[in-house]
Amino acid sequence: MRSRAGLLAILLLAMPLAAQTDGGKPASVQGTVTDSVTGLPVPRAHVSLQGTSGGKPARYGATSGADGKFAFTGLTPGNYMAQADRVGFVRSPGVSPRDRTMVDVKADENKTGIEIKLTPTGAIIGRVVDSDGEPVEDASVSAQSGRGGGSGTTDEKGLFRIGGLAPGKYSVRASGRGDMFGGKPEIRTDGTTEVHNASTYYPGVTTQKEAAKVDVRAGGETSGIDIQLARVPFVRLGGRVIGLPGNAEDVSVMVSQGNGGWGTPLKSDGSFELWRLDPGKYTLSADWAAPNGEQVHTAGVEVEVAGSNIENIELRVVADSDIPGRLEFEDDEAKQIPREDGPGRFVQERMVTLEGVNESDFGDSAGSVAIDADGAFHLKKVPAGKYRVRVSWGTAYVKSMRLGSVAIDGPLLDLSKGSGGADLSILMGAANGSLSGTVQNVGGDAAAVTVVLTVDGERGLDRENQYVEPSADGTYSFDHLAPGNYLIVAVPEDDMAIQGNKVLGFEDQMESVKVGPKEKVTKDLKLRTRAVP
Repeated sequence: MRSRAGLLAILLLAMPLAAQTDGGKPASVQGTVTDSVTGLPVPRAHVSLQGTSGGKPARYGATSGADGKFAFTGLTPGNYMAQADRVGFVRSPGVSPRDRTMVDVKADENKTGIEIKLTPTGAIIGRVVDSDGEPVEDASVSAQSGRGGGSGTTDEKGLFRIGGLAPGKYSVRASGRGDMFGGKPEIRTDGTTEVHNASTYYPGVTTQKEAAKVDVRAGGETSGIDIQLARVPFVRLGGRVIGLPGNAEDVSVMVSQGNGGWGTPLKSDGSFELWRLDPGKYTLSADWAAPNGEQVHTAGVEVEVAGSNIENIELRVVADSDIPGRLEFEDDEAKQIPREDGPGRFVQERMVTLEGVNESDFGDSAGSVAIDADGAFHLKKVPAGKYRVRVSWGTAYVKSMRLGSVAIDGPLLDLSKGSGGADLSILMGAANGSLSGTVQNVGGDAAAVTVVLTVDGERGLDRENQYVEPSADGTYSFDHLAPGNYLIVAVPEDDMAIQGNKVLGFEDQMESVKVGPKEKVTKDLKLRTRAVP
């Protein structure tokens, strides 16, 4: 799944920076880069001004001196975003758009006193041992939080150090070296037994939900983060690819989990077996190159690895689907598409998109196509799978669909067996509800808080989770909500870890709220604390 920090970065790049003047005499900007912890100047920082002037993009760069001061001269008047970068520091205090320094420069103006704060990074230090307590060399260790993360490897003593981390709370995961698909457990004749050490979260658990958070301070090192890899059973996954064409070559069985994937060759008789998978949920599919060079794959099959073998898995070859379709609208309000006015804003193009909903590939797209003026569209070569249907504007939602004669409530489209040549009709409803309120105890640091809104119930993956940061006074709002039941919670940004429609560690603290058509719901929230395993 995409990371939230990455999505915010994309939004920042797309943020309109409208020109404030049409020209005039050059201007200048002067300021200082400082350490947010010590208040001391930060030398040799790269400082940039990015924005637009006269409707054209503009970018300037400078380097801070020994006293932390920087200067830009000969600037074209306009509206700019100022930011700084320096090894060993991160931008302060986070990734929120309102944390950027905006500089409005007028003709012939000498703007002074601009201060850009950088926060020194921290580090996590620890040791990885196997289930017998022996050090693990070359183990991969990663640290992840709501604001990003880092990774490292262990030395011959099992020691690791992950630096360059922004202050915050992290989950730390270690994976021992070894081939995941290295075959069956070794046959040993000396009385010993090969051990399977699973990827393990600090302080010694196999799921992110159970993981403890590690606190990283600005400019500090958090040590003693020792992880003993958990011993788990060897589990075999066995099955067969059904309907494989005779001209398929170099067929691999692909295993995907989250944003990662691996492959193992298919046997000559069309069967496969997989070993050494850690506990968790995976999606299996077969993958090969067609004679024309195109990459082909079967529909994905979800499996959950626990303590027992999984046999007779069938990966069926299903032809890609060409699906003609049409949009229909519940009422005139559902037809309305927002038209944004102003510099750098464009009328939104109408698109329909299919996104994967398996937990391991949630959010991956099977393609987008334009919708004609009369509501018609044509999806081509859609691989077999399960998808969520989305449109490109947020003021309407997919209320129901019909694939041929099959009625579907909501936006989930099951194409595991293909479309059968059926047309797809999509009924759109107006997303005209709203939800707002106040997070009551943000402690004056609203930028470090995230309000998460998810769809309640088993169909929680029907719609995308939504996130907002409270304003400085703690207020929040979600607009253009489809009618339905939701779960909402306010959490520290560093503690946010999403799995499906649940915020890990906050499952029992998420509050229910119902939003009806055109209903404006008010709900005040408390900032919640993550349940400690």
